[in-house]
Amino acid sequence: MKRIRVLMAVLTLFTLSLFMGDSAYAGQQWCAEDPTFLVGGSLVDISTTFPASYASKIKGSVHFDLQVPKNVIALVISLPGTVPVTASISRTLPAYWGIGRLPVVLTVSMNASVNFQTYTRTLGTTATLLNAYSGWSQTPTKAKFTVIGLGLLSLGGLL
Repeated sequence: MKRIRVLMAVLTLFTLSLFMGDSAYAGQQWCAEDPTFLVGGSLVDISTTFPASYASKIKGSVHFDLQVPKNVIALVISLPGTVPVTASISRTLPAYWGIGRLPVVLTVSMNASVNFQTYTRTLGTTATLLNAYSGWSQTPTKAKFTVIGLGLLSLGGLL
């Protein structure tokens, strides 16, 4: 009896596989520029995405400028992307002396020959697990958020 059930299950799966379509339909292809920063001891993952059909319209690189308090240690950890990616850290914000909500300002810019929508997400911030910002390729996208700042990783009075 058990053999008959197994045989029927195999025949059913085989029959169903004959009627399955051979075409797969996927949505739009996306480019993702995904740099990672270390800010005050916290990892911040940033991802900017846009339709892959516009990758050839970008002249130069997608640039990420992270503004941090002038006494905070910040590093660029990685710069993966489907188009060239650059990053800079600007210590332009007032000195930070606490533990907790360390302010950060991100500006994402690119030189594109056409205007298309972009989406930037930040992961590793204190307000929410994931923050999302939409923007346009011909206008820099600015995002203000906070990260968990560890007072031990600021440069104190050295800067």
